[in-house]
Amino acid sequence: MLTNRQETLLNTLVEDFVESGVPVGSKTLMTNHQLSISSATIRAELKKLEEQGFIQKTHISSGRIPSLEGYRHYIRTLQHEHQDAMIQREDVEQLADYIAADMHYFSVVTGHKERTLKSIHIAAVSRSLLIVLIYSDGDVDHEQLDWHETVTMEEIQQINEYLNAVLYESNAIKAPFNTRLVSFIEEYVDKRLAAPDPVIHRAGQEFLFEAVAHHDVQHIKNLLSFIESDAFISKLISMNDDLINVRIGQEIDARLTNVSLVTKPVHTSDFDGRVAVMGPIVMSYRKVFESLSAL
Repeated sequence: MLTNRQETLLNTLVEDFVESGVPVGSKTLMTNHQLSISSATIRAELKKLEEQGFIQKTHISSGRIPSLEGYRHYIRTLQHEHQDAMIQREDVEQLADYIAADMHYFSVVTGHKERTLKSIHIAAVSRSLLIVLIYSDGDVDHEQLDWHETVTMEEIQQINEYLNAVLYESNAIKAPFNTRLVSFIEEYVDKRLAAPDPVIHRAGQEFLFEAVAHHDVQHIKNLLSFIESDAFISKLISMNDDLINVRIGQEIDARLTNVSLVTKPVHTSDFDGRVAVMGPIVMSYRKVFESLSAL
């Protein structure tokens, strides 16, 4: 349990180190922040923080840097300060671009969009069926499914007319004779609507190179591979809490060490998901928290 003085010194040290990238000593804290305690008291408190594992001493300087536990404690402080609701805005498509340009970090917005089916089109292709779903927002899904029974052009026309009539709740079209095929298609459409592919908007990939050491080629490859993976998107969507959430290093993925991921829920009239910001562990967390809270 930290005292108020220790917590203030830890948070100040983290922010100074993030800003400068240079280990922070007692003299720097005194000079930059006009603290009302002596340099000797600061050194004694820093020693206690070091013993508790919140900061660590470097070999090249008399200053100290935050440990992972120090960052986590600082982040909990920011979470307590920013207990606001989820982001509510309609420009989800532009949100990732705006965040990346504003913060200079990689950004992604992902989630599920509620879509209305506008029309269904079926075509017979060899021993399979091509099913095309067209949504009211202009998006198109298509998939080729195995169907080893012969289907005539007349049956295809009947089924297309029937499915689209059902879509618009019209009783003017009689059900086709091939009820097995109709049931097969309806079951596929129901599953597709119940479990749509996630919407994904990425921006600012170029900023990821600032998050890792340029000589660590394997880490760069791991990072680029991870942000394009289904596992990354699944992790974001699974974070269903309402707070700004932070994961550090291997909390994100076992192959990652020097990056942080900050996420927050985003909601529109037809979309539920999360916005995420990824950068180095030495990230301007306060700036990210404040920027996300201001959206």
